[in-house]
Amino acid sequence: MPKFPSKEWLDEAVRLTNADPECAIAGKGWKGDFGAIIEAEKGKLDKTFVVHVEPGECDIKRARVLSDPDDLEELEPVYLARAPYSVWKQLLLGTLDPVEAVLKRRISMRGDLQPLIERMRYKGIADRVFAALKTEFPDGP
Repeated sequence: MPKFPSKEWLDEAVRLTNADPECAIAGKGWKGDFGAIIEAEKGKLDKTFVVHVEPGECDIKRARVLSDPDDLEELEPVYLARAPYSVWKQLLLGTLDPVEAVLKRRISMRGDLQPLIERMRYKGIADRVFAALKTEFPDGP
């Protein structure tokens, strides 16, 4: 069971996403890369975790872990999501709605949200991936 956040967890999430039958449809015509920053929280996550994701035409072409948020800033991703670890954990557990999290500014988002909103009909991909991806959290269940 991969621990969130980790390279192993990211690799498995990408594998499951690319294997989802709806992935090719959802990704068709997509433009822009993503960055995600999972901020450290005392007693929960010791070190900030940084991810850069490059979508292909109909899948995720590359996903990598970066050592520092500044490395992500240099790449200038089209989309950047940033939140404390506990917010990401709630999203993964399904106890926090992603749209609500953005609207209530629990997640800081940079980039044009319209294309993301238009693809919300494919939210089932994330639901299926997170259901299949058995995740261990550093601060417990």
